[in-house]
Amino acid sequence: MRILSAVLLISACTGPVLALTPEEILKKVDDNQVFQTIQYSGTMVIQKGNRRKPLEKTFFAAARGKDTFYMEFTNPGDRGTKYLKLNNELWIKGTYAERADKISGHTLRESMMGSDYSYEDAMENEKLTDQYDVILLGTEKWEGKRDCYKLELTAKVKEVSYYRQVIWVDQERFLGLKVQLFALSKKLLKEMTVLDIKEIKGRMFPVEIKMENKQHRNSYTLFRTKDVQLDEPLSDSFFSKQQLEK
Repeated sequence: MRILSAVLLISACTGPVLALTPEEILKKVDDNQVFQTIQYSGTMVIQKGNRRKPLEKTFFAAARGKDTFYMEFTNPGDRGTKYLKLNNELWIKGTYAERADKISGHTLRESMMGSDYSYEDAMENEKLTDQYDVILLGTEKWEGKRDCYKLELTAKVKEVSYYRQVIWVDQERFLGLKVQLFALSKKLLKEMTVLDIKEIKGRMFPVEIKMENKQHRNSYTLFRTKDVQLDEPLSDSFFSKQQLEK
């Protein structure tokens, strides 16, 4: 899940930070951002333009590995809207739909539920080291408080949502505090900022993230999670077509 993709850049400090190469820094991020399983509930607060009152949507989600993801919305108006990712296929069943529809290809990069997250943003759970080459641009102070490595990632495979990323990684906690996401054209598409962190099973886990769409003025989504369970056994029933079509 790139709230979970781009969205869980976390790791733990296990050695002297000054001796690390860019590849080693990114591996430490990967070691903790890529989970075996995750289960959580959450809220998306969606602000679009000059809208006076943002939209608020609640949901439950579960994922196993990089190819299996389930999400169900629970707020009035969207209750019963469900998403199921199985391998490279994404199935969607609307609140009043009789059957689930399959989407694929570039459609996966479209907005999910009107938010600033794409389907791929929310559902991706792959190692950055498998997808990107990395260089160290330098070090910076994050908001005057946290010492960060500034990494530049460039895609080395075709199957990525963003051709280039710039990540500010906390030198002590190896948490990505800010991520800029670029298109192949070098255009800045989105910017993700971690607003709140909680320690879960020894990981510094981002429980509130702001995703801004840089192509639209005053467009952002606050993604908040709670009741997070990492690397616990999950029932197969979450990831079945039967669950989707209930």
